[in-house]
Parts: sequence; structure tokens; C-alpha cells
Amino acid sequence: MLTRNVGDGRCVMHCFFLPLTMLLLLQAFASCSTDAHTTSLPSAPTASQTQPVPTSAPPVPTSTLQPSALHGPTNFLLATPLNFSSADGATKDNNGAITPLAANAIKTEITGELKRLLFVVDNSDLVKVYSPGASPITAQVALHTDGGTAIDYTQVVNSEAGSVTITFNGVLLKDQMTATYQQQYAPSILINASESAVVVAFTTQVRWIEAKQIPAAPGHGQYQRTSNGGVALSWSAGQNATAYNVYRLISDHDQQFQLLATVKNTSYIDDSAEAIHDVNLTKGITYAIFSLGPTGVENPGGIIIAASQ
Repeated sequence: MLTRNVGDGRCVMHCFFLPLTMLLLLQAFASCSTDAHTTSLPSAPTASQTQPVPTSAPPVPTSTLQPSALHGPTNFLLATPLNFSSADGATKDNNGAITPLAANAIKTEITGELKRLLFVVDNSDLVKVYSPGASPITAQVALHTDGGTAIDYTQVVNSEAGSVTITFNGVLLKDQMTATYQQQYAPSILINASESAVVVAFTTQVRWIEAKQIPAAPGHGQYQRTSNGGVALSWSAGQNATAYNVYRLISDHDQQFQLLATVKNTSYIDDSAEAIHDVNLTKGITYAIFSLGPTGVENPGGIIIAASQ
């Protein structure tokens, strides 16, 4: 149900996702104008390190772990708004100058990302985490003696724009998640971007959802040029989908996918001046389509349609 779909021979389709994770953060980073400092970036976790937690972060239980008490099949999302106890981050340019990021910008971008995480617990009690732009990751799950369930994972997402390392360390106690979340971005040498790192700590309620609330991803994405030079997109329906989010990325001036529209049909026409102009450029335009379910749950597995001359 959550498998990505690729296009058919009539369209120009890439079988990969530009990580929205990375692209969303880059816009926040670019919008910050704080003066450069010489402090170091928040450190990224490695397999041999303990997850760094900001001093104001809620304490994570350290009691002896037992087998998980979180039993499947079940699914849940992180409810918003998130209650942040800390939000820190910085960028580092090619000259080594460190620029702190504004806490409010970090909170806004991280909230937009984490609300789209989908946690799926299967019949074997394995927990897989689905996020837009990445393959699902299997989390490490164990039970604390106080009844809380530890859910931890580290994920590396690579693309033409660079590499993002994500680390999630959370404890689910009844319906409340307490977690720290880190990202470190290393840009590709092919693009002009700064290295960055972000770490947040938060608590929030979880939202339990039924399988029927999760729509299948759309499929068979394709495009055609319109008579006035625009781009007409079409795709096949995803089961249980009631609407679709249509995003657009023009790499020459966008640092993230921009939400164009939410539509109920399986088609969309982009006849904006930007589309008419940029679709004729070498890099073209990249569109992303995601299914929405009857309760507004978005399937993180979408399709990418690359439109060019």
C-alpha cells in the first residue's frame, strides 16, 4: 500500500524522490540572517555516540529495557502542534563561518516535516517509519520498566543535492511521545549550499489511525504540454485517496517543493508564467504528487514527474 509508483513509457519519470526533508530545511536556513559566529555545529550522532540532548530537553528514561509492549497491527502519527522544549541549529559555509538558525524557523520547518511521519506497527510488532522522500526505515523498539516504549532509528537519505542524516530517539508512554530529533545535511559538490545541523526536543500526543485511513500512493504519472505552453499533469488514483497534494520544484530558484494545490481529481494544469518559461530550460520542472485519505492523512509515498523540453 505504501509502495512508490513509477511512470509508464509516455512520461519522463524519475524513480527517486528529492528529499522534502532536506529541501524544507534549506529554505529556513536561507531565510536566516543572523551574523556568523565561531561556535561549532550541533554534532550529528554516530553508532558509537549517545544521542546528544539539549540541556532543556525532557529526560528520556534510562531504565532496563524489555521486549516491546507496542503490539500491531496499528498505525499512528505525531499530532501537532509539537510542544518544543528546545530547538537549536546552525549552518556552516565554505569558509567555515557558523551562522545560528532562528529557533522559530526551526520549529516551523520541523513541525511541517514530523507531522508527515507515519509509524506502522505490523503483526510481528516491527515498527516501520515512513517519511516523504525516503524509503521506510525499521525502528529499534523496546519497553521501559515504567511502561514506555522506546522507538529509535537513524536514517541516511542521499540525493543529487547531498546527504541528510536523521536520528529519532523517542519514548511513547500511553498516548504521549517524548523525543529528540536531529538532522545533519552535507551538500553535494554540485550545488552551492551550506552544511547544516539541527536538533530539537519535544513532546506531543500521538494520533492512532486505521489502515483504511491511509490512502495508497498515486501511480502512472505523466505530463503533456498545453496549447499555451503550460504543463498538464495526470496520474492514476490511489485506493482510498480523496484528494491529492500537488507540489512543484523549479531548481533554479526554489530550495523546496512548493505546494501548488490540493485537488480532488487526478489531474492538474500548471499554466503559470513560471511553468511556461522554466519547462523549456535544461533542468525543467519537477512535480510531486501525494495522496490524501478521508481524514487528511497523507501517504508519504508519492510520485515524481519531471517535465522538460
